[in-house]
Amino acid sequence: MAEEEQNCARLEQLESPERFSLLPPERLLDLLEISEEDLVLDLGAGGGYFTFPAAQRTKGRVCAVDCDPAMLEILRERSIKKSTARLEILEGSAEHIPLEAESVDAAVASLILHILHNPGMGIAEISRVLKPGGRGLVVEWARPRADGKSGHRVLLQDMCRLLEKEGLKTAAVHDWAGTYYSVLFRKQQAPG
Repeated sequence: MAEEEQNCARLEQLESPERFSLLPPERLLDLLEISEEDLVLDLGAGGGYFTFPAAQRTKGRVCAVDCDPAMLEILRERSIKKSTARLEILEGSAEHIPLEAESVDAAVASLILHILHNPGMGIAEISRVLKPGGRGLVVEWARPRADGKSGHRVLLQDMCRLLEKEGLKTAAVHDWAGTYYSVLFRKQQAPG
C-alpha cells in the first residue's frame, strides 16, 4: 500500500492545480498545431497530462510512452474511463522510444529530459522518430530548484544547442511564468 500511496502523491504533484495554472496543456498543445491525422508522441506521459488533450485533437494515434509501470497502469485505467480508443500505451524511455524511425508527426517531451544522465540521447531519439518536417515541443524548468536541493536542469541555451545538433530547428521559445520554458522545434526536411 505504501507504494500505491507514493504513486498517488507523485501524481498529485504532477497534476497539481498550480502546475495546470503555470503550464496549461491546452495552450502548449496549441503551439504544436496538431492536425486530424497526426500521430502524436507523449514522451514521459505520466498520468496523461498531455496525452488525453492531444487525443482530443487528432483522429490519428497518440502514443503515450513512460518507463514507470505504475504510470502505465494509471494511463490504462484513465484510457478506459475516457474511452480513448486511439491511445497506444507503451513502455519505453526517452533514450529508447519503442516506435519506428520517422513515424511521428508531433512529439511532446515535458519535464523529462532534465532527469536523463545525457539529455542529448533523448533528443536524438526524438529526432529519430520524428518525420522530416515533424514538430516537437520540449518543456523544462527555467531555473534551479526553489528548495535549494540539487537537481538536474537543462539551460535554455543548452537545450537549443542540443536540438540543433540533432537537426531540429528551433521555431519558438516561450516562458511560462518564469518557472518553465518551452521550445517548439521542427525536424529539417532531407535535402533534395
